[in-house]
Amino acid sequence: MDVIKIKQEIYESILCGDVSASVIEKLVKSDGTCLPKECELWDYKKTFEDSKDAYLKTLKSIISFHNTFGGYMIFGVDEVEKDTTFILTGVEKNLIDQQKLRGQFDRHFNQRLDLTYVELLIPSPENDVLVGLLHIPKREKRIHSIAAINDGSNSKGKVILEKDAVYIRKMDECKKVVSQSDFEFLVSERGFNVEETESKNIRKNIIEHNLPDKNFICPHFIGRFEIIQELWSWLSDDFQYTKVLAADGGKGKTSIAYEFSQLIIKSGTELFEQVIWLTAKRQQFKAAYDQYVGTPETHYKDLESLLKEVCLRTGFLPEEVKEFTLQQLQRSARDGLHLIPSFIVVDDIDSNSPEEQKRIMEIARSISNTSSRVLMTTRANNIYSNDSSIIVPGLTGGEYKDLVESMCDSIGLQIFNDKNTEKLNIASEGSPLFTESILRLCKLGLSVDNAIIDWSGKSGDAVREAALRKEVTELSPEAIKILLTISYVGSLSRSELHQYTDFENAEINTSIEQLGNLFLISSIEFIEEEPRFESTSSISKLVLSIANDIVPNADEYIGRIREICEGLEANSQTHIPEVGAAVRQCNSLLNEKRYDDSRNTARSLIRKPRYKENSDLFFILAKTDYEDPSVTNEVARKSFSGAFIKGQRKLAFFEMWYQTEVNYGSSSAILDVCKNALHSLGKFDAQWGERYVYASYNQANNATSYENKIRHFVTCYDHLSKLIKISKKEKWEQFKDLSIEVVDAIWEESVNNSMYEVAGRAIINSVNGGDIRSINFNRMIEVSEFFMDDKLVSEEAFRELRDNLEWASKLIRGGSGSRETLALKLEQTYRKIIASTRNKKMRVSA
Repeated sequence: MDVIKIKQEIYESILCGDVSASVIEKLVKSDGTCLPKECELWDYKKTFEDSKDAYLKTLKSIISFHNTFGGYMIFGVDEVEKDTTFILTGVEKNLIDQQKLRGQFDRHFNQRLDLTYVELLIPSPENDVLVGLLHIPKREKRIHSIAAINDGSNSKGKVILEKDAVYIRKMDECKKVVSQSDFEFLVSERGFNVEETESKNIRKNIIEHNLPDKNFICPHFIGRFEIIQELWSWLSDDFQYTKVLAADGGKGKTSIAYEFSQLIIKSGTELFEQVIWLTAKRQQFKAAYDQYVGTPETHYKDLESLLKEVCLRTGFLPEEVKEFTLQQLQRSARDGLHLIPSFIVVDDIDSNSPEEQKRIMEIARSISNTSSRVLMTTRANNIYSNDSSIIVPGLTGGEYKDLVESMCDSIGLQIFNDKNTEKLNIASEGSPLFTESILRLCKLGLSVDNAIIDWSGKSGDAVREAALRKEVTELSPEAIKILLTISYVGSLSRSELHQYTDFENAEINTSIEQLGNLFLISSIEFIEEEPRFESTSSISKLVLSIANDIVPNADEYIGRIREICEGLEANSQTHIPEVGAAVRQCNSLLNEKRYDDSRNTARSLIRKPRYKENSDLFFILAKTDYEDPSVTNEVARKSFSGAFIKGQRKLAFFEMWYQTEVNYGSSSAILDVCKNALHSLGKFDAQWGERYVYASYNQANNATSYENKIRHFVTCYDHLSKLIKISKKEKWEQFKDLSIEVVDAIWEESVNNSMYEVAGRAIINSVNGGDIRSINFNRMIEVSEFFMDDKLVSEEAFRELRDNLEWASKLIRGGSGSRETLALKLEQTYRKIIASTRNKKMRVSA
């Protein structure tokens, strides 16, 4: 039996709702045994018991099939030998009460599913056998995944169906969704046919957004999976379109909202066209509008300004919105959110008065709908209802320990033992913000106990402010101004700091060194670009709150910074009203699949000299080609390349361009997109870094010349090293394994081409990076004889090998395992290289 062919035929039967005997006959052999395989598409059951436990297990299987490819449950098949022999045994008539089964599904999932159960006579060698066939339809792409509305526990109290958990079918098991790739699968086509999934008509949905830079909100998000899972489940709720994340200050509600927004964007779900981030936090200061990575904005201050922002981001022009009454704003926001499905985060509504908070919550319910949803964050209070809110607790256990380790690493503290970590957890109540304030006291030299004593009884802000004031006294006036500038604007490069402050390069470099030594700022690595510098959100808030105390005429200085921001905004030509109107019109036309009209709209504006170079118009043209199924692959690729040449650098643009090249481009084209994205982002981004790694790895393997192969392997290794530093657990292991593979490839290729310096340096870098396999030390020994010849290897490379051989034997002996023989060989090689003629010359000159 051709298993692949059978799977494809079964999948086609699922899609068309086939419940005939032919479905079972595809799986039954002539001897009455069944294909010995259960998978993503079908499941065998001997019988069905009319009990609570049986219904729960069946419901879990049903929802897993439904969320995946759809499927069949076949009753009357006995597994007589595990995973090897399945035989038809048959069932009694009327085994399953369909009405009761649908009712149970409704009870646990709050909706009906079009289930079909039939009983069929199937021929077997002895006599016909009655078999039950339950058809489970595949969930449509535009319908959100279904999750249980409450826990379903069996008679022993074990939870079978977990509230808010989403289940999918993986091989022959029902698994809970736990990873980003799982969420991305849920919102994909989920086509079982490989040809179907690679069809040109199937392209990942790219969601527009205005999220601030992640480093400003939460550089390292830890835990909170249960809350993320509950929010994901909420998206399928047909009756509740608003949700509130509530907690005391510093518990991480904004970080959760941000992480969930990122999940929506990365998944590519077709539920939404855009994610809108609106914050009332005045401490997250307005800078150049959407111009600089990591520059947050204050979007609203009351109900009226909030509604105006929603209107502006759903198709209305500034001139229109300016004249609207409050009632017109409400109606327009509601209409706009019907037209453009949006996920809106309204952050920090408690910045408003209690009465204004109530109004915002009420209006949020009135403008949200089946297409658009609103997630709000606020401090714990009595304004919201319990049924529409999620109370965010502090972190505990392993999650809190990971948080402390991450913070200690970022501010240069040694990792705490479990006892001190527990003390911190109790004192801070698991609050990330409060934990940071205590740890910064520890950085000033206090023990954990003394830091907690100083911190306890005061507000976290007061303690952080006291610590910051002490740190600022150690700074030069130039460093203080640079800290204030970074706190106001966001991440800035050296050249941008010069533009804002007029300081010379030497003054900027000295200030950056001072600020870095106190961990008040950190640098973000660029790809082929100068570093950018940023501060954490808590430090930025405090710096601005004490600005008048640390900088003479602070208001005047901040006013100057603001003017520079506004000037950059005016020069960026990012928000020209005519262009914005044309782009909104194009998006509406694309929703209606009117691709030619969308092109004509953009081109009509491009014909005007003022807009002929506008990158946003070229982006919407590329997006039109991306979505138009009649456009050829090459035309779509050229459109994205053209938009990039015109200066387009938005994340959504790079995502579409990447998806296009992955599906239809060459490995070199994919690599170019990744390189351009990293360069334009202005920092090392984990997702794009990973894409770059695999693109350069593929390029290296496809290269025919040694020079090209090594060039791509080396850049691949460099990016892997960065990923290893910022990754954890599974990803860390994955990147570490690949880095070993890359080093081995560089060694083999270089030795085979007599490029001994390249081979040796690759091994030295690998050992310095932590790859202390015996094979690497043996390679150092092997290559040492070539390093003694100054005609083959440079002086610098020779010194590197000599220095590494000097401590290699100590490293071997200090590690685990017995490698004494290898240590002796390394010592012998070191003595040999010291005694070489080349080294004698070095010692004489020294």
